[in-house]
Amino acid sequence: MIDLRCGNNIDLIEGVEDKSIDCVITSPPYFNTGKKYQRGKGYHYTSDFAEPLYNIMDIMEAIKPKLKDKGVICLNLGFSYAETGVMRPFDIANRLREKYGYFVVDVIIWVKKNPIPLRKRLTNAFEYVFVLSNSPHIDYKNETHKLNIINESVSSYKGHNAIMPQRVCDHLLETFTIEGEMVLDPYMGSGTTAVCCKNSNRNCIGFEINEEYVKLSKERLE
Repeated sequence: MIDLRCGNNIDLIEGVEDKSIDCVITSPPYFNTGKKYQRGKGYHYTSDFAEPLYNIMDIMEAIKPKLKDKGVICLNLGFSYAETGVMRPFDIANRLREKYGYFVVDVIIWVKKNPIPLRKRLTNAFEYVFVLSNSPHIDYKNETHKLNIINESVSSYKGHNAIMPQRVCDHLLETFTIEGEMVLDPYMGSGTTAVCCKNSNRNCIGFEINEEYVKLSKERLE
């Protein structure tokens, strides 16, 4: 079952049954330095407010009761020198730990084979995948001799740039889920998680606020 829903993820998560999600695989959008996402005064790169990336704190709080007891969240977070700096992923993970009681049970590094070259800075060639859970003890479904490093190029699909590569998503599905389990992606984008779930016989619920991206996702699934 692949269920794609268009709308605000905070509203849509209310329709998901408690303790029904085995795994969340998601890659929230990057900051845009020309926009201001926090409530109140100040900018995200000068003052620390409660919403470090769009509504990520709100959606992660709402997802918590939806997870099964040993369910996991695979949260892909990168950083940009022009945004909130190199500690941004850790700041978000720490907020989720301290405010909502999530356990950070593992960290995976996605090494990009084709990073965008930078001048006067070190080229940023990797992103994190933080593995969160309500429990400090999770079940690894297939971890035999697996490293916590994935080497894969950045992907794109018809105007949707820098999407999570299918191989990265496949790696997470193989490690943390089995066939028939339910996966949620609250920032679906162009539907990589849904496509990988369909190909590997997992169920998937995807939320996306952009109607054009929902159309792209359905096109890929077809």
